[in-house]
Amino acid sequence: MAFTLSALPHRLYRLLRVERRREGRNRPVVLSRQRIYILPTRYGLLYAFLVFLLTLGAANYNNSVGFLLAFLLAGLGMVTALHTYRNLAGLHFRRGRTFCVFCGEPARYTVYVDNPRELARHTVALQLPEQKPVYADLPPGQRREIELQAPTLRRGYQPLSTLTVATRYPLGLFRAWSRIRLDMNCLVYPRPASGAQATPRGGHHDASGQTVPKSGNDDFLGHRRYLHGDSPRHVDWKAAARGRELLTKQFAHQESDEYWLDWDSLTGLDTETRLCRLCRWVVDAEAAGTRYGLRLPGQTLPINRGDAHKHRCLTALALFPAAPPEERS
Repeated sequence: MAFTLSALPHRLYRLLRVERRREGRNRPVVLSRQRIYILPTRYGLLYAFLVFLLTLGAANYNNSVGFLLAFLLAGLGMVTALHTYRNLAGLHFRRGRTFCVFCGEPARYTVYVDNPRELARHTVALQLPEQKPVYADLPPGQRREIELQAPTLRRGYQPLSTLTVATRYPLGLFRAWSRIRLDMNCLVYPRPASGAQATPRGGHHDASGQTVPKSGNDDFLGHRRYLHGDSPRHVDWKAAARGRELLTKQFAHQESDEYWLDWDSLTGLDTETRLCRLCRWVVDAEAAGTRYGLRLPGQTLPINRGDAHKHRCLTALALFPAAPPEERS
């Protein structure tokens, strides 16, 4: 009993720490004074050097007007530093939405920035590592949704990198910045394989598993946004010639086709090539309006269709375990 009572505080501490971590994921990141750093820029250093020269000249010639001008410029610099700091102080950052993309497309994250004070914030820059900054003006007491993008190099979940929030408002003499982390992950699908060989051919499958040629015409359903790897034959080039964005035509077969997209049917290919080929098949089957299922080692998704089914299949491909060392070589 004594052992249980002695271990109780430690157990309560661990329980509360886990709860705080869960709640902390949804809590906003507030830029308090402990999180904001400020240093003069190159122009600020040049400005300080000129004020020093002006003060030195006024002292050398005992010129009261020179002293007045030097003190006025020095006071202006200090006030500028205060306004630069206040342009970031108190901002709230919350995680927003993420968008599923294919490998090679930029990962998209949205961040909510709250300005709770009755003070407008100007030219606030949000920047990811090695990316161009995104500037935003924040009206007093309002929230802005800002979208950030980052390149994708591999499939799977890609977390949001450390975000740098900075400003040089109002005169560019000082730079105030802070680095924050938001718990956000973007799901990256495999890159769809390109080329005619990547598209499943033929019609529906009969009871013996053989492919039966499909007869009949295709019904035009509409357009969707162009995706990397779509067949050029399905692109609406007339709409593109009129200045619109690239669109892909969608068709519905008169017959109800069903496909099994099987991992074992792609023999002689490495893991990533198989995943890209299966991704291409999923995209084409959904665009054609056919019913399809997906068979992976240790996982089978039954035949269905629709955006939810497409997302489940692409998610299974994106999170498929990495190939073992002997398969990679």
